Amino acid sequence: MKLFVFFSLLVISASSMAARYGAAGCGLGSLVFENDQTWWKQVLAGTTNATGMQSVAITIGTSNCDAPTPLKVGQAQAFVEANKVALANDIARGNGETIVGLSKVYGCSNAENFGRDLKSNYSSIFTSSQSESSEITKNITAVATESCDITI
Repeated sequence: MKLFVFFSLLVISASSMAARYGAAGCGLGSLVFENDQTWWKQVLAGTTNATGMQSVAITIGTSNCDAPTPLKVGQAQAFVEANKVALANDIARGNGETIVGLSKVYGCSNAENFGRDLKSNYSSIFTSSQSESSEITKNITAVATESCDITI
């Protein structure tokens, strides 16, 4: 049993080292003690994470925690709904504030390329003048997975 626990901890800490945080996980502690893998600082980072803010960070994707996929798509749909007309105009041009904002929602690192790809797919994103926000979001998400190299 002790051997199993040892190897489990070894695997967990090895996978944690590949992330943007240490063994304590993502959260406020990962920001305070960033890039410091000293065991006692990871204990302090874990204690800091336990203040209750880690669950918030995981839920909304802050403090080195990635937002869960359904949240990204939900945020994108809310963004599309609130900015439908401006977004259609910006996508037709291939640039603009709404494209920059939407690229941040998806976690896209290059808004310029994202805008160019959205523009070239305009007719497949807005299939009619009566397109619903959910359909537009689904079509934009398809472009985002290719353009931004993200998994949704």
